[in-house]
Amino acid sequence: MKNNRVDKRQKFTQPKKSKAVFYSSILGVAAVIFIGSYFLFGNINSSNSSINTAVDTGKTVNYSPNEKLEQTLVESKVENGKEIVTTLSMVKEKKFIRTEYKANGKIVPLTAFIQPNGKVMVAVSFCEPCKGDSFHITGNQIICNVCGTTWDLQTLKGISGACQTYPPQALTYSLNGDNLEIPQKVLDAWTPRV
Repeated sequence: MKNNRVDKRQKFTQPKKSKAVFYSSILGVAAVIFIGSYFLFGNINSSNSSINTAVDTGKTVNYSPNEKLEQTLVESKVENGKEIVTTLSMVKEKKFIRTEYKANGKIVPLTAFIQPNGKVMVAVSFCEPCKGDSFHITGNQIICNVCGTTWDLQTLKGISGACQTYPPQALTYSLNGDNLEIPQKVLDAWTPRV
């Protein structure tokens, strides 16, 4: 009976073992795995010839508030698993293009344009609620040719119209030489938001 009391007393008087060392070890291992994964897998898709951010033309653009800039139709092609939407030089020349991705039984309308800050945006050329797939630019606004919904050209924030919450859907692209490219698997997986 005395041993029982001693055991119980020790149980309550002994300092509890800290789990801080255990949790610190787990956290440290997780950090090492995360950092290692970033360096190991983070650069797989990057090469010296391509970038995955919006291309900056180096010049701001002020579109005329009195004129409609329509999309210029251009051909696109698929090479090495990538859709070549257009060339940077074509976007610089025309400022607003439209093309279509056609492969694997899928058709996705695409557009590329220079935003007022001079950066190139590539997007799906589709106003999902009204099914419009062509647009024009007037001033610093992009406007659906079917329903007339208007978005800010820089931010794609809705300004007026019924389809404001569905602007052309921006896509991540890469610049490879002069080509603006999107992985084919991204376009094959694209579906309308509504």
